[in-house]
Amino acid sequence: MGALRFFYGATLGRKDVVEEIPYARRADKSPAALTGDDVARFLKAVSDFKMRTIFITIYAAGLRVSEAVALTAKDIDSARMVIVVRQGKGRKDRYVMLSEQLLAILRDYWRRMRPRQCMP
Repeated sequence: MGALRFFYGATLGRKDVVEEIPYARRADKSPAALTGDDVARFLKAVSDFKMRTIFITIYAAGLRVSEAVALTAKDIDSARMVIVVRQGKGRKDRYVMLSEQLLAILRDYWRRMRPRQCMP
C-alpha cells in the first residue's frame, strides 16, 4: 500500500488518488497472559460455586464462554478423557482434553448441584 501511495502521490502527482488508498491494517496485539497466581487469585475471588466451576472449565479446557454454557453431561466423556464441544466456532464440533483434576471438579459440581440439563 505504501508503494502505491508513493507512486500515485510522488510520481504521478495524483494526491486525490492517494487519499483513497487505505493504509495497511495494523497487527492486533495479543492480550496479556495471566500468571498462575493471577488465575488462582481470580478463581478464589469468585464466591458462587456454579460460576467458579464455569470459569475453571473455561480455563482448563480452553473453551469459549458460549461453548462452556452449552455443555451438557453427555459432552463429558470420562472414558476417553475428552470434552465434546458441539457447534463451536464455525459451527464445527471438536474435542478438547479433559484433565483428571477438571473431571473431579465437574463431578463435585454434579453431586452438589444436580443440574437438570446444562453443565456446569
